[in-house]
Amino acid sequence: MSLKVVFATSALLAAQLVSGHAAIIKAVGDAGGTGMALGVNPDTPRDGTRRNPFQSDSTRFRGQSAKSVGETIGAGTNNAEQGTAKIMDITGDQLPQVTPGGQLQMTVHQVNADGAGPFTCMINGDGTAQSWENIQVTQNVDGNRRGRNNAGSASDHPLVASIPANQQCTGTVAGQNNVCMVRCQNPANAGPFGGVIPVQMSTGAGAGNGTAPAGNTPTTPVGNTGNAGNTGNAGNAGTVGNTPAGNTGNTGNRAGNRAGRQGGRNGNNNNNNNADDDAAAASKGAFVKRIDEKTRAIEFTA
Repeated sequence: MSLKVVFATSALLAAQLVSGHAAIIKAVGDAGGTGMALGVNPDTPRDGTRRNPFQSDSTRFRGQSAKSVGETIGAGTNNAEQGTAKIMDITGDQLPQVTPGGQLQMTVHQVNADGAGPFTCMINGDGTAQSWENIQVTQNVDGNRRGRNNAGSASDHPLVASIPANQQCTGTVAGQNNVCMVRCQNPANAGPFGGVIPVQMSTGAGAGNGTAPAGNTPTTPVGNTGNAGNTGNAGNAGTVGNTPAGNTGNTGNRAGNRAGRQGGRNGNNNNNNNADDDAAAASKGAFVKRIDEKTRAIEFTA
């Protein structure tokens, strides 16, 4: 065999090795939401194995981004902020919503032989993708210890990772709060290949699009208007409220009390005046005019 053939064969093998790729093209949280790995382009064809165009959006953890978000041959180093925003724009959905003790279900597209499994997964809790903690993989992709499986090329495979029961997600990325990053990668010598998926810790009902939840505008309870108090009677109490509207009933009470006190004073004054008149009449006597029929004399008698 000539040196030309040897070098050509070696170059071909090296090219095939470097071109081994996989892409995480879909991710769904146990509480809803959809996403994919940073850098994934849904327009990339998935029915071939060549470098272009089939490997263009597959992430490889090499170079300056080897310990963080990785890089693609199509767009260079992945960017967590821009990539997360693009994912939400592509899906039109919230990020994958996960819960403590829940899971993240992923679809791995294996481009060629060494884009296979087994995958290891890890999580970053502050959304920076700078430090990682290993998490359990409950469903893996077939492959040998070098991440190779010829039979799995140009096909999709399920990959499921568990979210730790005590996991907290504190990152803010692309306007989204409670963000974690999940990174999965295979052991390929030319890689590792895989991807980083931004996810969001679900806060339960009303998680919505994952933006920082706005506080609810407090509703001011309006008290019932108390009935005006009858003279001497207390007005009905208004429902207790946080605003002066709730004290309207108290206004009725005060009005009723004032009217009652005034009525009592008037009644006492009237009674006192009548008694005084009777006493005066008794002391002065009642004079009766009398005319004698015979003498026509006028007399006043007590």
